[in-house]
Parts: sequence; C-alpha cells; structure tokens
Amino acid sequence: MHLKIGIKFKLIAFTSSLLLIVILFLSILVLTGIKNFQNKEDQATLFKQKDMFEQYFSERSSLDDNGSGDETSLARGSIFNKSWLRTIPASVYDTKGELLSGFKADGNLNENKEKDVMLQYAIKGKISYTRVKDVIYFYSPIKYKNNIVAILELEYSVKESSLFYNNVKQMFYGTSFIALILGTILSILYFLNITRDIYKMKNSVENIQKGDFHNLQPINRNDELGDLDKGLVFMSNTIEKNILDLKVERDSLNMAVEKLQKMDKQQKEFIGNVTHEFKTPITTIKAYADLIGMYENDLTLIYEGSLNISRECDRLETMVDRVLNLSALEKYDFETQKKEINLKQILDEICERMMGKTRKNNLTFKYNIENIIITIDVESLRHIIINLIDNAIKYNMPNGSINVKCYKTDNKIILVVSDTGIGISAEDISKIYEPFYRVQAHRSRETGGVGLGLALVKKLVEKQQGVIKVKSNLNEGSSFYIEFSL
Repeated sequence: MHLKIGIKFKLIAFTSSLLLIVILFLSILVLTGIKNFQNKEDQATLFKQKDMFEQYFSERSSLDDNGSGDETSLARGSIFNKSWLRTIPASVYDTKGELLSGFKADGNLNENKEKDVMLQYAIKGKISYTRVKDVIYFYSPIKYKNNIVAILELEYSVKESSLFYNNVKQMFYGTSFIALILGTILSILYFLNITRDIYKMKNSVENIQKGDFHNLQPINRNDELGDLDKGLVFMSNTIEKNILDLKVERDSLNMAVEKLQKMDKQQKEFIGNVTHEFKTPITTIKAYADLIGMYENDLTLIYEGSLNISRECDRLETMVDRVLNLSALEKYDFETQKKEINLKQILDEICERMMGKTRKNNLTFKYNIENIIITIDVESLRHIIINLIDNAIKYNMPNGSINVKCYKTDNKIILVVSDTGIGISAEDISKIYEPFYRVQAHRSRETGGVGLGLALVKKLVEKQQGVIKVKSNLNEGSSFYIEFSL
C-alpha cells in the first residue's frame, strides 16, 4: 500500500530537520571551540608551571653550586620550601624515577596507571601528559646546563573547567531543544497558511477536472502562489469557454448534418417529383403523337392532338424554367441586382399586366399601392407578385375577387395578395412551400400548375431578407403577407 505524505508534513519535517542540523552543527562547533580553548589554556598553565619550577631550580643551582655537580640534593632539600611553590601539586623524581620530594594540596593518591611509562619518557627528555578523570598528569624533564637533573610531575585539576564545559553543554542542549520546539511551532504556523492556500488550489483543480468551473476557491496573496491562483482562474475560464465553444460547434455540426440529411432527402424527393411530373406531359404528348400517326386523315383528331401537344409543351417548358430557377436558388447564392425603386410604380405596372387575365376568368381585381421607396431586386419582386396573382387566379372561385395592397408600418413594408378562392386546409398550410406539392392536384393539372410557384416565391422572398406568411380558410380564400424591412 502506497502511503501518500502531504506537502504540509514534508515542509514541516524538512524545516525541523534543517533546524536540527543547524543547531547540532553550531553546538558541536561551539563546544569543540570551548574544549580546544580549555585544552590550550591547560597546556599553557602546565608549561608555565613547569617553566617556573625549572627556572627556580636553575637559579638555586647556580647560587649553591659548590662544584660537586649534585643538583638532586637541591630538589630533595629545599625546592618545596617556597610558599608559592607549595600551591602547586607537584612531585620531583631523580633520573632513575625515584621520588625526591613532592606536595599535594588535597592529599589524593596518584591514579595515573601509566606513571612509570611516562617517567621513562621524561627521563629520555620527552614531555608527556595524560588525563585521568578531572586531573591532568604532566611529566617533564628538568634541565640544568642542558643536562637532565630531575623529572617534574605536575597534577593539574580541571574539575572547574570540566564543570564549566558540562554546564555550557547542558545549556546548549536545553536551548537547542527549546529552539527546535519553537522553530517547529513557528514553521507549522507559517506553513499552515501556505499549505491551506495550496489545498485550496488543489480543490479548485479537482473541481475543474469535474467540470465545475465556478466552484473555485480564490486566495489573496501577493507572491508566486497568488500569481499561480490567478493563472488557475484564467485557465479555468479558458477551458470553460473552449468547452462551450466546442459544444456550440458540435451543435452547429449536428445541425449541419441534420440539414444535409434533410436536403439529401428533399433532393431525392425533388428528383422523384420532377421525374413524375415530367412523365405526365411526356406521356400525353407521346399518346397524341401516336394517335395522329394512326389516324392521319382525322382532321379533328389532328387539331385536338396538336392543341394538346402544344399545351403540354408549354406546360413542360414552364415546368423546366421553374425547376431551373428553383434549383439555382437552392444551389447557388448568386448576386441579386438591388436598386432603389418606387413600389407603386412597379406594382401598378404588374397589376395592369395581370388585369386581362383576371377579366378573362371573370374575376374582380383591385389594387391599392402606397408610394414607398425601397431598395430591392426588381426581377425577383416581379416573379413574386406575378406568381402570387397567378395562383390567386388559378385557385379562385367563379366570379371571385383578387385584392393587392402595399403599405408601410413600423419600419416594415407589408405586401398582401388576397383572393376568394378555394382556400387551404390547416394541415396543408405547412406543406404549400414544398416543391411539387399541390393542394388539389386535379385542379392544378387543369390550370397547368406544377407545384413549384410557391416554393420559388418563398426562396425569392428569403433572398430579399423578407418573410412570407399565409392566412387561409378552406373554401373562404387565402391571403399571402410579405414583409420587407426598410
């Protein structure tokens, strides 16, 4: 099992370890320095005492020199008679290691187990010393006229210096322990604030991973962690924005796919409808052509056949033109030639041209057009109006009426074509703009309709950034409303 250690524990542990190392290093350095200083002081004191004994011995030997050469008698007799020398615990030995004289202030026994060895070193002219408990035993030869005349043994107590050293060491241990505790507490308090902010950012990152971009915990700092938090917030906003953009693109792509599928379906239906609609006039033409070939002498049949063939050819030509126009509108976004015109002038001209056809069908035709200036494609407008009036004629009742109006309201231009014809049922209104859809198929064939007029009208209106609407009741007539923005 992998144990995860938190950053707070790591930081506190690292700081405490570093503080402990520093304290130990300083303690060792200071205590070692004190110890070395004490050792140097002890050595200096011992050598000073040794020099004092050697100087006194030389002076006394020079004053009492009788030419006998027996300097050891001086050591045996009077060297410790001086009061200042009696304050120094010392012993004097001859060159054979025999004790000549000595003085010990405390009367303690000599505990140096290496005394004999060290005396032999001194006899050979070497200085040596050793420490036993709190006493330093120092051995040095005493020379007179470059000859070793005696061996000096000094007992130097370092009890006070040891006590001082131990007190200093205990003080260091105590203060070090207190400093370590205080340092650890301060590091906990300091890193607690930092790690709290780090955990806040950690929680924010986890919320971002979950997709919760608004549940972030901001921190108020003026250091690198503050900059990191600002970067985290910026990253969160950027990720959220990118995700939203991707969703929008995905939705757009889905819509595009659906539209393509719908267009593909419409295209297949369109091709099927075109094929079906083309078959009817072609079949009629072929049938009459065959009859005329079979009955060449029947003038009545020839006349009737020629008339029907001509009518079906006109119908076929109209169908081809409208299919081509509708196909162009579906496939190509060609440029329209817009210009500023007076609607009254254009619409009055169109209505006058259609007046003859309405009279021929015994229909009443009225139009009321206001003087309105608009920028629009004139040819598209002509197609729209002519198709709507033509449908109003084809699907009108006997002795019915047609009314065309054009007026301006609320920054919009409203164009209305109304009739008193057969009307459109509620279920058929949503389908009338589909290519080849006809409300009454038999009447459409009688009047030459192929179901492409309104599909073409709707496309042309939309190309002019307009909207077309219809209100109709069955057997009561229809009204087509076209809105253009000024």
